[in-house]
Amino acid sequence: MSTYDNNKSRFFQEMVDIGAKNNASITEIRYLRVTNIASVLGVIYNAIWMLVAFFLTDALIIYVSNALLGLMFLIAVIFNKKGWRVLASTWLILASFMSLFLFLYLLGYSSGVEVVCFLIIILPYMTFPRKARNIAHIFGILACQILIVIVIFQSNITAHFGGFDPYLSQIVNISLTAFICLILISSMSILIDRSEESLMAEQKKSEDLLHNILPANIIRDLKESGTTIPKRHKNITILFTDFEGFTEIVASISAITLVNELNDIFGRFDEIMEDTGVEKIETIGDAYMAACGLEKEMTDHAANCIRAAQMMLLYLEERNKSHEIKWKMRVGIHSGTVVAGVVGKKKFAYDLFGDTINTASRMESAGEVGKINISSTTYELIENDFTCSSRGRIFAKGKGELEMYFVK
Repeated sequence: MSTYDNNKSRFFQEMVDIGAKNNASITEIRYLRVTNIASVLGVIYNAIWMLVAFFLTDALIIYVSNALLGLMFLIAVIFNKKGWRVLASTWLILASFMSLFLFLYLLGYSSGVEVVCFLIIILPYMTFPRKARNIAHIFGILACQILIVIVIFQSNITAHFGGFDPYLSQIVNISLTAFICLILISSMSILIDRSEESLMAEQKKSEDLLHNILPANIIRDLKESGTTIPKRHKNITILFTDFEGFTEIVASISAITLVNELNDIFGRFDEIMEDTGVEKIETIGDAYMAACGLEKEMTDHAANCIRAAQMMLLYLEERNKSHEIKWKMRVGIHSGTVVAGVVGKKKFAYDLFGDTINTASRMESAGEVGKINISSTTYELIENDFTCSSRGRIFAKGKGELEMYFVK
């Protein structure tokens, strides 16, 4: 596209968007744009009649009346720019009525100008904002009544200016009205399509955000019924991580630096979860909790969690080589049964409950930095896939002595 075409397109877009505000709804902006387009078309309508009159007559009344009507239509755009939406739409309809009456007076019923009534009938519904829908009804009904009256008393509506051939007047009026209808309807359809595309894009953003917070089956339940029933999962694996010396790190750096560090690390952890088929559940301070096997039954849920843990530790090891703050992490993994559900009525929080969660947490706290500590239950699920070393029975707070293994 040439520079001229780009400038022309930009000028047209700026003209159509006169008065549009960023905080306005998509629907309100659509009505405003149609109002601006209709106002410009009204100016064009009267400008074309001035050209026709220029070649056919030298009557000053034709020039002046069309010039004044063109200015009236233009004022509607100015009202939109001021933010006076209802006034702009009202002025546009009044200008349309004024054009109708003036042409009927000058050229009579035989000019075919009565077809403009059909345009005026639909125009209020395309331009008035929703809060002024009652005014649109009034103008629409008024236009219908005026059309009926004009048709009934057509024999009494004679021309007061005889400088135009009635046949030519009909051609100009009907052609211009059809052209304006075509432009308005096509513009409205394009604006509706754009609105739907914008709404679909916003809906997709909301859907993506929702999927980042809740599992797909929970989202489906909430959409269908507004509630969700807690569900028991028998074969899942829980992954817990925690940073050693977190309290000391917090005391030594600013809050902004801390948030940026955790956001960077946990952001990469989220990517690892997605790559390995593990689902992040939540972060609490420096603790990171994830699970595998919630969405659908699988046999490799424990192996997936171990692979994810290995990638997390490898990432931290590589990151520590180039960053001033050295993060040291413990990992605990346990497999078993949990109950999953949404807690609360506002700001939904998806969480897991059951002894499996507590045991996984103990695996983490009883582990060592840079190592993956797993329970005997998890070990039985992955012993043929990973090399592990037994730690024997290790005391865990609130659980007593538990059999633990390190994944090599």
